[in-house]
Amino acid sequence: MPTTQIEEQVSLKLLINKKTNKVILAEAGKDFVDILFSFLTMPLGTIARLVQDSDIGPTGVGCLSSLYESVTNIRKCLKTLSCEEMLLRPKNSSVEYCRSLKFNIDDTEPLKYFMCTNTTKCCHEVLSTFKNERCNCGNLLARSVPVIRDEAYNGFVKDVATFIVMDDLVVIPNAMDTSFCVLQKCGVKSLGSVLEMTVNITKKKVLDLLKCSLLSKSTLTDLFLVKEPLLNKSSFNPSIVQKSSTVQIKVKVIWRKTDGKVLFAQGEEDFADFLFSFLTFPLGGVVRMLGGDSCIGSIDGLYNSIDGLNENKYLVSKEVKNRLVDPVLAPHFKLSKQMFPIHEQAPPYFRYYKGSGSTQRSAFCMANGHSSNDKNNETYKLKKLVDLKLSGGVKGYVKGPALFMATDELVVEQMSPISGVSLLNRLKTSINDVEEKIVTIGINEGLSILKASITSRSALTNGLSHLLLLPEVMEQKWYH
Repeated sequence: MPTTQIEEQVSLKLLINKKTNKVILAEAGKDFVDILFSFLTMPLGTIARLVQDSDIGPTGVGCLSSLYESVTNIRKCLKTLSCEEMLLRPKNSSVEYCRSLKFNIDDTEPLKYFMCTNTTKCCHEVLSTFKNERCNCGNLLARSVPVIRDEAYNGFVKDVATFIVMDDLVVIPNAMDTSFCVLQKCGVKSLGSVLEMTVNITKKKVLDLLKCSLLSKSTLTDLFLVKEPLLNKSSFNPSIVQKSSTVQIKVKVIWRKTDGKVLFAQGEEDFADFLFSFLTFPLGGVVRMLGGDSCIGSIDGLYNSIDGLNENKYLVSKEVKNRLVDPVLAPHFKLSKQMFPIHEQAPPYFRYYKGSGSTQRSAFCMANGHSSNDKNNETYKLKKLVDLKLSGGVKGYVKGPALFMATDELVVEQMSPISGVSLLNRLKTSINDVEEKIVTIGINEGLSILKASITSRSALTNGLSHLLLLPEVMEQKWYH
């Protein structure tokens, strides 16, 4: 008889308050905590794709699905096929750390590297992570070369470390008195009211965990105890973050006077690039830009936990802590006119090895930012990866000149008079109830739109209302 393959699982022990039917805490080891921390490294485009496969409810995560689907619908307006792939399958700058996890739910293909097909010219200093980009000599970068990595990665936390994970995904080191302190804070007076439960988490369940973490303030309860969780708990809460940027974007906002709802905004290529760039941002990077107060489900609790973890005692290294606290964009994913204070990973250095004779073989060895002086091989320091957004000296995803419109839910399409009229008809809005206004999106408006795009279905209304409405109307709209 054929042997049935047993699905891998991660075990988690829960402590439950029987009276309230809520998870008080979970005891977790490396496998589970590594999975949680990996969520912070994932680009929003990856998250938008993954949560579609979750079994938990039809509820989406803010406007992410609408924005993600717009990439395919606007394909003809993108500069290159590589730009489409960058937005639909954005690279994780910490992919090497995630690859060793027990469950790595990110199905983005590992990075591949391509050299010039013209072997007669010295084109070894140019690489592409996407096939069929152009080399400096004009030929295609389509010759695949292996990359040898001289460093092993083992997730984020140390093998023997154990942790307490709270219902809102706050992670704290496991100590002898930790559980008792948590019980006291939760108002548990009798151990008879506490129930222990062990759950086994599969890879499919991790998708549900990801979605719950983005939409719920009580992730573990909703995931394990509630049969039909009401996950739409996140709502937009305006916050003031002291940031500065010289980048500004002018757009025309069409809004409804009766309720202040933004119907759509119209802008040029920089507006479309601004919105689509959200998909490349790592989740933890978004939380950092919002000062640890993103209001995204339980993600703030998870993110802020990292600051309290001793990198020498619980994390693999200080480098790992930095990656989790300040996740960066993958190389060449940052717009040249990027409004947000988010960094980009520097392209790695490589040592290029070229064999000789019948055994000639090319390979690159990732060298952790250091070039090699190995005299036994022909070596070349990598000068640059081909920038996939570069076209005519302007870095961006969409072609121009063109006008684009984005709805309140961040459905982005090329602007046309018919599309605007059709939208008004669908929203049953009278022309007399519509007003136009030219506004400038600066850093505070940009961060508000970004925050609202993950926590609400009205990204533009929540992000731009203060430019359209009186203060007392805004306060009533936001808080009541």
